[in-house]
Amino acid sequence: MAYQLLDIIFPYRCLACRTYCEREYLCRKCFKKIPIKKQSECVGCKRATPDGKTCAFCKEDNPLDRLLIVSDFKQPTVAKAIKKMKYGFIEDLLDPLHELTRSYLKLRAKKGQSFLAENPLLVPVPLHYRRENWRGFNQARVLAERLGRAYQMAWAEPIVRTGYRDPQADIEDRNQRIENARGLYACVQPVLAQDRHIILIDDVCTTGATLNECARVLKAAGAKHVSALVLARG
Repeated sequence: MAYQLLDIIFPYRCLACRTYCEREYLCRKCFKKIPIKKQSECVGCKRATPDGKTCAFCKEDNPLDRLLIVSDFKQPTVAKAIKKMKYGFIEDLLDPLHELTRSYLKLRAKKGQSFLAENPLLVPVPLHYRRENWRGFNQARVLAERLGRAYQMAWAEPIVRTGYRDPQADIEDRNQRIENARGLYACVQPVLAQDRHIILIDDVCTTGATLNECARVLKAAGAKHVSALVLARG
Protein backbone atom coordinates (compact mmCIF):
# COMPACT_ATOMS: atom_id res chain seq x y z
CA MET A 1 0.00 0.00 0.00
CA ALA A 2 2.82 2.40 0.91
CA TYR A 3 4.58 1.75 -2.42
CA GLN A 4 1.34 2.32 -4.34
CA LEU A 5 0.82 5.64 -2.57
CA LEU A 6 4.41 6.73 -3.29
CA ASP A 7 3.99 5.76 -6.96
CA ILE A 8 1.00 8.10 -7.15
CA ILE A 9 2.71 11.02 -5.38
CA PHE A 10 6.18 10.52 -6.89
CA PRO A 11 5.67 8.58 -10.13
CA TYR A 12 8.68 7.00 -11.85
CA ARG A 13 9.57 8.35 -15.28
CA CYS A 14 12.13 7.00 -17.70
CA LEU A 15 15.28 9.11 -17.69
CA ALA A 16 15.55 8.87 -21.46
CA CYS A 17 12.04 9.16 -22.95
CA ARG A 18 10.22 10.51 -19.86
CA THR A 19 7.38 7.99 -20.12
CA TYR A 20 5.88 6.74 -16.84
CA CYS A 21 7.32 3.45 -15.58
CA GLU A 22 6.41 0.99 -12.86
CA ARG A 23 9.10 1.56 -10.23
CA GLU A 24 11.86 1.84 -12.85
CA TYR A 25 14.04 4.77 -13.90
CA LEU A 26 14.71 3.35 -17.35
CA CYS A 27 12.02 1.74 -19.49
CA ARG A 28 12.95 -1.52 -21.22
CA LYS A 29 12.78 0.07 -24.67
CA CYS A 30 15.34 2.76 -23.79
CA PHE A 31 17.50 0.34 -21.82
CA LYS A 32 17.84 -1.94 -24.85
CA LYS A 33 19.03 1.01 -26.94
CA ILE A 34 22.09 1.60 -24.74
CA PRO A 35 25.14 0.47 -26.74
CA ILE A 36 27.70 -1.79 -25.12
CA LYS A 37 31.28 -0.78 -25.79
CA LYS A 38 32.81 -3.30 -28.15
CA GLN A 39 36.26 -1.79 -28.67
CA SER A 40 38.78 -2.07 -25.84
CA GLU A 41 41.33 0.65 -25.20
CA CYS A 42 44.46 1.47 -23.21
CA VAL A 43 43.91 3.28 -19.93
CA GLY A 44 46.69 5.72 -20.76
CA CYS A 45 46.55 6.78 -24.42
CA LYS A 46 43.01 5.50 -25.20
CA ARG A 47 44.28 3.71 -28.32
CA ALA A 48 42.57 0.43 -29.19
CA THR A 49 44.32 -2.53 -27.54
CA PRO A 50 43.54 -6.26 -27.33
CA ASP A 51 41.27 -6.91 -24.34
CA GLY A 52 41.90 -3.45 -22.89
CA LYS A 53 45.50 -4.16 -21.99
CA THR A 54 47.72 -1.21 -21.14
CA CYS A 55 49.95 -0.67 -24.16
CA ALA A 56 53.74 -0.89 -24.02
CA PHE A 57 54.13 2.89 -24.39
CA CYS A 58 51.90 3.61 -21.35
CA LYS A 59 52.98 0.71 -19.15
CA GLU A 60 55.63 2.63 -17.22
CA ASP A 61 53.26 5.39 -16.05
CA ASN A 62 50.11 3.26 -15.68
CA PRO A 63 50.26 0.44 -13.09
CA LEU A 64 46.80 -0.79 -14.19
CA ASP A 65 47.20 -3.85 -16.44
CA ARG A 66 43.81 -3.81 -18.16
CA LEU A 67 40.72 -1.62 -18.46
CA LEU A 68 37.26 -3.05 -19.21
CA ILE A 69 34.62 -0.47 -20.18
CA VAL A 70 30.92 -1.33 -20.25
CA SER A 71 29.63 1.70 -22.18
CA ASP A 72 30.44 5.29 -23.13
CA PHE A 73 29.90 8.36 -20.95
CA LYS A 74 29.19 10.31 -24.14
CA GLN A 75 26.04 8.23 -24.53
CA PRO A 76 23.32 10.55 -23.06
CA THR A 77 21.30 7.87 -21.25
CA VAL A 78 24.39 6.37 -19.60
CA ALA A 79 25.69 9.77 -18.52
CA LYS A 80 22.32 10.82 -17.15
CA ALA A 81 21.86 7.55 -15.24
CA ILE A 82 25.30 7.76 -13.63
CA LYS A 83 24.93 11.44 -12.73
CA LYS A 84 21.44 10.95 -11.28
CA MET A 85 22.65 7.94 -9.30
CA LYS A 86 25.67 9.76 -7.86
CA TYR A 87 24.41 13.32 -7.40
CA GLY A 88 20.68 12.67 -7.14
CA PHE A 89 21.37 9.93 -4.55
CA ILE A 90 19.24 7.38 -6.43
CA GLU A 91 20.73 4.02 -5.52
CA ASP A 92 17.98 2.22 -7.47
CA LEU A 93 19.66 3.36 -10.69
CA LEU A 94 22.35 0.81 -9.96
CA ASP A 95 19.80 -1.85 -10.99
CA PRO A 96 19.89 -1.07 -14.74
CA LEU A 97 23.61 -0.20 -14.56
CA HIS A 98 24.33 -3.59 -13.01
CA GLU A 99 22.21 -5.28 -15.67
CA LEU A 100 24.12 -3.40 -18.38
CA THR A 101 27.40 -4.58 -16.86
CA ARG A 102 26.22 -8.19 -16.94
CA SER A 103 25.22 -7.81 -20.60
CA TYR A 104 28.73 -6.56 -21.34
CA LEU A 105 30.33 -9.48 -19.49
CA LYS A 106 28.10 -11.96 -21.34
CA LEU A 107 29.23 -10.47 -24.65
CA ARG A 108 32.86 -10.84 -23.58
CA ALA A 109 32.24 -14.45 -22.57
CA LYS A 110 30.81 -15.22 -26.03
CA LYS A 111 34.07 -13.91 -27.49
CA GLY A 112 36.04 -16.21 -25.21
CA GLN A 113 37.14 -13.34 -22.96
CA SER A 114 35.58 -14.45 -19.68
CA PHE A 115 37.72 -13.65 -16.64
CA LEU A 116 36.01 -16.16 -14.33
CA ALA A 117 38.78 -18.72 -14.85
CA GLU A 118 41.25 -16.27 -13.30
CA ASN A 119 39.40 -16.47 -9.95
CA PRO A 120 39.65 -12.70 -9.47
CA LEU A 121 38.98 -10.71 -6.33
CA LEU A 122 36.56 -7.83 -6.89
CA VAL A 123 37.71 -4.66 -5.12
CA PRO A 124 35.53 -1.53 -5.13
CA VAL A 125 37.30 1.82 -5.33
CA PRO A 126 36.74 3.31 -1.85
CA LEU A 127 35.10 6.62 -1.07
CA HIS A 128 36.08 8.89 1.79
CA TYR A 129 33.63 8.39 4.64
CA ARG A 130 32.46 12.01 4.35
CA ARG A 131 31.60 11.51 0.69
CA GLU A 132 29.91 8.18 1.35
CA ASN A 133 27.86 9.62 4.21
CA TRP A 134 26.80 12.51 1.96
CA ARG A 135 25.69 10.18 -0.83
CA GLY A 136 24.37 7.40 1.42
CA PHE A 137 26.19 4.60 -0.44
CA ASN A 138 29.36 3.75 -2.33
CA GLN A 139 28.27 2.87 -5.85
CA ALA A 140 31.46 0.88 -6.49
CA ARG A 141 30.84 -1.30 -3.42
CA VAL A 142 27.21 -1.95 -4.41
CA LEU A 143 28.30 -3.01 -7.91
CA ALA A 144 31.11 -5.22 -6.58
CA GLU A 145 28.75 -6.91 -4.14
CA ARG A 146 26.12 -7.54 -6.82
CA LEU A 147 28.62 -8.85 -9.36
CA GLY A 148 30.12 -11.08 -6.68
CA ARG A 149 26.72 -12.61 -5.98
CA ALA A 150 25.83 -12.95 -9.67
CA TYR A 151 29.07 -14.69 -10.63
CA GLN A 152 29.90 -16.31 -7.27
CA MET A 153 33.14 -14.33 -7.04
CA ALA A 154 34.77 -13.06 -3.88
CA TRP A 155 34.82 -9.33 -3.19
CA ALA A 156 36.65 -7.45 -0.47
CA GLU A 157 37.87 -4.00 0.53
CA PRO A 158 41.62 -4.29 1.17
CA ILE A 159 42.21 -0.63 0.30
CA VAL A 160 40.88 2.49 1.98
CA ARG A 161 40.88 6.17 1.14
CA THR A 162 43.15 7.93 3.59
CA GLY A 163 42.23 11.57 3.05
CA TYR A 164 39.65 13.99 1.70
CA ARG A 165 40.43 16.03 -1.41
CA ASP A 166 38.52 17.65 -4.24
CA PRO A 167 36.51 15.10 -6.25
CA GLN A 168 38.24 14.06 -9.47
CA ALA A 169 35.14 15.09 -11.43
CA ASP A 170 35.81 18.71 -10.40
CA ILE A 171 39.33 18.66 -11.91
CA GLU A 172 39.77 18.92 -15.68
CA ASP A 173 43.55 18.90 -16.07
CA ARG A 174 45.03 15.40 -16.38
CA ASN A 175 48.22 16.18 -14.46
CA GLN A 176 46.25 17.77 -11.65
CA ARG A 177 44.05 14.66 -11.46
CA ILE A 178 47.12 12.44 -11.18
CA GLU A 179 48.58 14.62 -8.44
CA ASN A 180 45.21 14.81 -6.64
CA ALA A 181 44.99 10.99 -6.49
CA ARG A 182 48.59 10.44 -5.43
CA GLY A 183 48.99 8.98 -1.94
CA LEU A 184 45.23 8.97 -1.43
CA TYR A 185 44.83 5.21 -0.95
CA ALA A 186 46.39 2.62 1.33
CA CYS A 187 46.19 -1.17 1.50
CA VAL A 188 45.14 -2.07 5.05
CA GLN A 189 44.73 -5.80 4.38
CA PRO A 190 47.67 -6.82 2.15
CA VAL A 191 47.02 -10.51 2.79
CA LEU A 192 43.87 -10.21 0.67
CA ALA A 193 45.81 -8.82 -2.29
CA GLN A 194 48.85 -11.07 -2.21
CA ASP A 195 49.30 -13.17 -5.37
CA ARG A 196 45.75 -12.37 -6.48
CA HIS A 197 44.29 -11.25 -9.76
CA ILE A 198 42.25 -8.19 -8.78
CA ILE A 199 39.49 -6.39 -10.63
CA LEU A 200 38.87 -2.85 -9.42
CA ILE A 201 35.24 -1.77 -9.70
CA ASP A 202 34.26 1.86 -10.30
CA ASP A 203 31.64 3.88 -12.15
CA VAL A 204 33.60 6.19 -14.47
CA CYS A 205 37.18 6.31 -15.73
CA THR A 206 38.37 9.59 -17.21
CA THR A 207 42.15 9.93 -17.05
CA GLY A 208 42.58 6.70 -15.06
CA ALA A 209 44.38 8.53 -12.22
CA THR A 210 42.28 6.97 -9.45
CA LEU A 211 42.42 3.46 -10.90
CA ASN A 212 46.16 3.68 -11.46
CA GLU A 213 46.79 4.85 -7.91
CA CYS A 214 44.68 1.99 -6.51
CA ALA A 215 46.53 -0.46 -8.79
CA ARG A 216 49.89 0.88 -7.61
CA VAL A 217 48.94 0.37 -3.96
CA LEU A 218 47.60 -3.13 -4.58
CA LYS A 219 50.69 -4.22 -6.51
CA ALA A 220 52.92 -2.86 -3.76
CA ALA A 221 50.93 -5.12 -1.42
CA GLY A 222 51.67 -8.15 -3.61
CA ALA A 223 48.85 -8.29 -6.16
CA LYS A 224 49.83 -10.28 -9.24
CA HIS A 225 47.63 -8.52 -11.80
CA VAL A 226 45.21 -5.58 -11.52
CA SER A 227 42.43 -4.90 -13.99
CA ALA A 228 39.54 -2.45 -13.74
CA LEU A 229 35.89 -2.73 -14.73
CA VAL A 230 34.02 0.55 -15.11
CA LEU A 231 30.53 1.50 -16.27
CA ALA A 232 31.78 4.13 -18.69
CA ARG A 233 34.74 6.19 -19.78
CA GLY A 234 34.51 9.95 -19.94
